[in-house]
Amino acid sequence: MEPLPSSTEGRLLLAAFVVLLTLIGLSVLGERTLPLFGGNRDLAGRVYKTLFVGLGGGMLSLATPALVTGFIGRLRTLFTRIEAKGAIADTILRDRALDQAQTAGFVLMALFAIAGIVAAVLVWTGQLWPGER
Repeated sequence: MEPLPSSTEGRLLLAAFVVLLTLIGLSVLGERTLPLFGGNRDLAGRVYKTLFVGLGGGMLSLATPALVTGFIGRLRTLFTRIEAKGAIADTILRDRALDQAQTAGFVLMALFAIAGIVAAVLVWTGQLWPGER
């Protein structure tokens, strides 16, 4: 299997940054979007909670591949520089370690995306974040 170019992780990290900017924009808008919900504060709060949980999970999942491969890359550099010995160092210094880190990053991305969707659905139904009643 050919590894994906590192630009893929960079693009996903850029997409995570765009999602972060979207979250910041939504938080700045706040009360100004209340007319979109017919003045219903409960519905607006529920929608915003669901959006923040879902987009936050999406942001985390998009950033995960770059974080995992970057972490392994830095560990490889550190272990090479200090000439570390041992089972963990041997595993990280293997030639296939970056390919395995990339695979693990994309698997974690999928798991975090699924977890974000499940959390958003649970927030929408009121089971995860019931609100003030």
